[in-house]
Amino acid sequence: MSLRPDNTLISTREMLLELLATPLRAIGSVLKGFATSTARTQTLRELAAISDEELQARGLTRAEIVTMAFRNDG
Repeated sequence: MSLRPDNTLISTREMLLELLATPLRAIGSVLKGFATSTARTQTLRELAAISDEELQARGLTRAEIVTMAFRNDG
C-alpha cells in the first residue's frame, strides 16, 4: 500500500495501473493536439483559398479568417 497525493491509500495493483495509464494518457493528449492542429490547418487553407470577392460577399476580411479557424476549441 502507498499514499496518493491526497493522502488516500492506493493498492499496488492500482499503482501499477496508474503507472501504465499515465504514458497512454500523455500519448492520447499529443495525438488529440495533433489532430486539432491538422484540422485547423486544413480550415485555414480552405478559407485562404476563398477569393477576395467571395469574402466580401460573406462580409469577411482576410484578417477574420484566422479567427474563424481558431474559434472552436475541441
